[in-house]
Order: sequence, then structure tokens, then C-alpha cells
Amino acid sequence: MFKIERPEQCNKKTKKKIIWLISILFIVTAGSATFWYNKSYLILYYLTLKYNHFKVNDKLYAKNRLINNTSTYGPYNISLYRKIKPVNSNSSGRPFMMRCAWSINSDSLCKYKTAYIGNYTGYEIYGMANTENKYHPMTFLSITTNKKALVKDYVDALPAGYEFDEGPLYVTLFEIGDKELHTFRAIKK
Repeated sequence: MFKIERPEQCNKKTKKKIIWLISILFIVTAGSATFWYNKSYLILYYLTLKYNHFKVNDKLYAKNRLINNTSTYGPYNISLYRKIKPVNSNSSGRPFMMRCAWSINSDSLCKYKTAYIGNYTGYEIYGMANTENKYHPMTFLSITTNKKALVKDYVDALPAGYEFDEGPLYVTLFEIGDKELHTFRAIKK
């Protein structure tokens, strides 16, 4: 009736349980470490899925807070970005986004009574370097721009060993919407 186990059988079962426990603990630890290391990218992918409902060639519009922003320093410009890459492909540097020499001027948009900034062509999640050369990932939408509102802006100096990548211009996801604005501030002359 009762099965009597030998000591070597008990040791085998205990060893199997310990191996399973260590394996599960390793998998949970590795999964947690991977999540924490990539947390900002995972959050951005989630936000992109939630807020980026655009299809290729959809019209993009500047948000109301950007168009109707009045400042004593002049009109607000919506920054455009370009991808930069290391000049030497064997370099240890990595590509990232940087503000480019062009921006979209809110006064021009008000003058033409439209918040249209361009058409959607895709998106990318890329890092953007700050002043301490730390990379912060952001969601960028690639666009074909509204040429009427495009203005030349000042350019930050490219980091040594980098060049602009030939490609589209980008705008950040949270500066645009999918609907035309109904009101525009009056341009003072």
C-alpha cells in the first residue's frame, strides 16, 4: 500500500525541485531586468500604439497650444528633427535625432488660417541627446512638410564625427493632432 522511497530517490526529487526553483527564479529575474532596462522604450511603444492612429498620407495639424501661443520673444516655432549618424560606419557612436535647420512657424500658419503642418509618412522611436549626452527615447513622426510655413531656424552644431542622414524631417508625436483648428490668434503687425 505505502510506497517506501529510498534515500537516493528523495535526493533526486529534491534536486529536481531545486533546479526548477532556480530556473524559475532566473527567468523572473532576467525578465524583470530586461523590463527595467528597456522600460522607457516599452512605455513609448505603448503610447505610440495608443496615440498614433495615423495612416500614411494623413494630414497632420499642430496642436492649439502651439498655434495660439503668444510670447514676448516672437512667434513659436515647431521644431523639426533629422536623424544624424556617425560619419565612419565603424565608429562606436550611434544614430540619434537632432533638431535641424528648419522649423514650422506658427505666425505663418495663422496667416494662412490653417494648422496643417504636413502629411504623415511613418514613425520611429529614436533617442535624442540632451546637453549631458544622455539619450532619451522619443516618438518621432516623419512628415512631408507644408512648405508655406517652413522657416529657416538656427542650428545646434553637429557633434564631432556625425553627419545628417539623408531622409525625412520629423516632428514629435505630442505636438500634432489630426483635426484642423477652428480659431487662430490674430497676427499683430
